[in-house]
Amino acid sequence: MHIAIDDTYGPTISTDSEYVTGNRRTNVGVAFTDEDVSFIREQLKSCLEWIKNEFSIEPKEFHFVEIYNRKSPWDRLPEQANLAIFEVFAEIYTKYNWKVFIQTIDNRTLKDHGIKKIKGKINQFNLEKSSDLSLLCVLIKIKKFYSNTSEDLNIFIDEGLGKPNSSVGKEIFHDYPNQYKGVFQSSHNEPLLQLADFLAFIINRSTHLYMKKSRTEIDEWFLEMFSRMNINCEDLTKTNITGELSDFTVADFDKIHKNDRDRKGLKSP
Repeated sequence: MHIAIDDTYGPTISTDSEYVTGNRRTNVGVAFTDEDVSFIREQLKSCLEWIKNEFSIEPKEFHFVEIYNRKSPWDRLPEQANLAIFEVFAEIYTKYNWKVFIQTIDNRTLKDHGIKKIKGKINQFNLEKSSDLSLLCVLIKIKKFYSNTSEDLNIFIDEGLGKPNSSVGKEIFHDYPNQYKGVFQSSHNEPLLQLADFLAFIINRSTHLYMKKSRTEIDEWFLEMFSRMNINCEDLTKTNITGELSDFTVADFDKIHKNDRDRKGLKSP
C-alpha cells in the first residue's frame, strides 16, 4: 500500500461555529493500492502535459489552492477552467474511491480527551505544535488500521517538517508486522501527493463553506461536488440534508457536530 499525506490549515480567526475552531491543523492521508501507483503517476504527469500543450502554461504540479484562486500560472486559463479541473479530479476520486484518513488538532482536542498538555519531541515531531501532533496522530491511525493486514506500507509526506527523501515514522512503526518505509517528499517529485493535496483542500474548503452565513453560487457548486464524491473515510460524519443546500446554516452544521460528539461521549464545549 502506498499512502500520501498532506496537511491543511484552517484560518486562525474564530468561527461562527460552536464546535469548529479557527485554529485547526489537519493532515489527510490517501491510500493507493500498489498495482495502481505507476498508472496514477503516469496519468497525473500526462494531465499536466496536456494542460501545457492546450493552454500554453507550464505548471510544475497540481496545487489546488493555487488552482482554485487562479494564482499564476493558472490565471491564464479560460474563465472557470480552473473549476473544471476540480470536477475532473472529483470524478477520478469517485471512480476509485480511495481510502482516506483525517486527523485534526485544534485548541480543544486535548481537553476533549482529558489531557491538559503534551510536551516533548519524538524525532521530528514537536508534540506541542498542533501540526506535528496532527501528523503523528494520523500516522498512528494508519498503523492501527493496517496492523491486522498483510500490507507493506510506503508512506510519502509532503515536505516541510523534513527534507525530501529523509525518513519519517520509524519510531511509530517500529513494531509494525510488515515492511514499512516512510519519507518526506516534494509533491513535484511524488505525484501521489498532489492527490492528497486535492483531498486536503476539498475537505478543508468544504468545512469553511458550511460555516459561511451567505454562500455564492460557486460555493454551492463546490459543496455539491464534495457531497457527490462520498469520500471513503470513517473520520468524516455524513448525513442527509433535507431541503435546499442553500438553506443549510451554521446551526444545522453544529447540530451534526453535537450529535457526533454525543455518540462519542464527548461533552459540549
